[in-house]
Formats: sequence, C-alpha cells, structure tokens
Amino acid sequence: MFPIKDDVPSRSVPYLTWTVILVSIVIFLMETPAMIHRWGFVPARFWMGGDEINMITYAFLHGNLLHIFGNMYYLYIFGDNVEDGLGRLGFVALFITSAILGAFFHAIAHPHSTAPLVGASGAISGVLAAYMIMYPTARIYTVVWWWIYEIPAYYYIGLWVAMQYFYAVSGVESGVAWWAHIGGFIGGIPFGIIGRMLRDREKGVYWDL
Repeated sequence: MFPIKDDVPSRSVPYLTWTVILVSIVIFLMETPAMIHRWGFVPARFWMGGDEINMITYAFLHGNLLHIFGNMYYLYIFGDNVEDGLGRLGFVALFITSAILGAFFHAIAHPHSTAPLVGASGAISGVLAAYMIMYPTARIYTVVWWWIYEIPAYYYIGLWVAMQYFYAVSGVESGVAWWAHIGGFIGGIPFGIIGRMLRDREKGVYWDL
C-alpha cells in the first residue's frame, strides 16, 4: 500500500515538518561513514554508558536514497496535520520522544549490536500513532495494485503497525529495525490523545477524566 495524500486540510503552514525534511536531506547529502558511526545509535555502546544524545541524532541520518525518501515521504503526508493539531512545541516533543523510545526498544531487542541504527522511522512511527488517534476517520488515498482506494486512517495505520509487530516478534532479519518502529509508535500515543482532546475541545466536546 502506497499513500498518496489524505483528506485533512492543514490550517497552518507546517514549518517544522518541512524543516525536518530539509535538514534530513541536507545531512544525507553530507553523510560519511564516520558520521554514521559517530552519530548513529549503537546499542552495545549505549549499554556501556554512552550514546544518549545519539538516541536523537540517529533520526536525522539515513542509509540510502530509498531509506530517506520513504521516511520523508511519510512525514510529508502525515506530519503537517499532526503539527497542526499539536502545535510546534508539541510536534517537537512528539518527534524527540518517539525517536528516543524507538532507539530504546531497539537497544532492548538487540543489546549486543554494534551496528549503528539510523533513520527517522522511529520518530515518524510516533507521528503515525498521533495521526491515527487524532484523525481516525481521515481518508488516506492509497495505491493498491494500481488502483486508488480511500482507506480510513485507523485501518491504514492500524494495519501498518500490526505488520511491524508481526515482523518484530517473528524475528525477520531484513536490516529493518522493527522494534524501533514499535517503540516510536508507543511514544506517539499519548501525544495523539492530547491532540485529540485539543481538537475535541475546539468543537466544544470535553472529556470527563
């Protein structure tokens, strides 16, 4: 399934989403193996008492052109509405929290790994979680076998995260950090709840907590 767009218009210019995309592209064009080793997240190094800052920096590094295209494309599709709903400060907190939890889950799953983890997938997984909660009935225009379908966000993203979990627990070795996706998704859930409450409050709907 390949998303094309959604049907939720942005009420503001998504400056932070565009900034993350631009910065990631610029860094990718400047990347060297030494940068990946220094700023990528290495679980074995983390458990020895290092790499704390790398739990964030790794999200701005990418392995190849397809890797950065996929991540930035998903951020382009879903990030604007999440930034719109949470505000810029909330969006920054979501991105950083999801990146950190993505790295942490990866470190738990692969504690002895010396391979650097790179990519914004964990952080973007958090964006997807927030989007699903904030806009569950939004329509995602999706290409499936050359046909375009309008798929509800809760179904599209729910299926996506279910697939990540299946691959994670099945131990599929594909070079993809499945547990980082799961960790990042979990990190986005509370932000999605907050964003949903803010949207409902705008509509005059209040949650009885």
